[in-house]
Amino acid sequence: MRLYEPSVLDKIGLAIIGEKPQHGFAVSKALETDPSLSAVLRARRPLVYRSINSLVEAKLIRESKTEPGDQGSRRVVYAITATGKNATAKWLNATVDHPRDARIELLAKFVLRSRRKMKNQQLAMRQKRVFERQASNLQVAANSTTDDARLVSLWRVETINAMIRLLKAV
Repeated sequence: MRLYEPSVLDKIGLAIIGEKPQHGFAVSKALETDPSLSAVLRARRPLVYRSINSLVEAKLIRESKTEPGDQGSRRVVYAITATGKNATAKWLNATVDHPRDARIELLAKFVLRSRRKMKNQQLAMRQKRVFERQASNLQVAANSTTDDARLVSLWRVETINAMIRLLKAV
């Protein structure tokens, strides 16, 4: 049996449903129309519905009611469960482990925290410390390697240093 590990889209959808109960179309619309969210992630509607089904199966959200849809079919409205609230709070407060996760996951956390009127400074400072340790290790590796591998290492060092500068600005 495979354990369910929520995707970043699952976590974003869970956080959106955690703001207020809503149907899948509303979640998809929020991802399309919120300028900050749409700059971070673009997800086609079928992926959003698949994500919602995964969240229901994982008991992170539940069907709370149905309401008439614009096209005649009824829409299921989903509400977050206590387990889902706990998972969202934990995720919104956690740093990312790898710089590659900053582009979507960390930015999404900042946007979703702002939508909830949460301050981002503490998360940014914790994340900065994580990246500073990684940058230091990468710099040591860059200094001890040669040729093409050095170019890649230096690229990674500069990329993470740019993220550190941005996190300082937060």
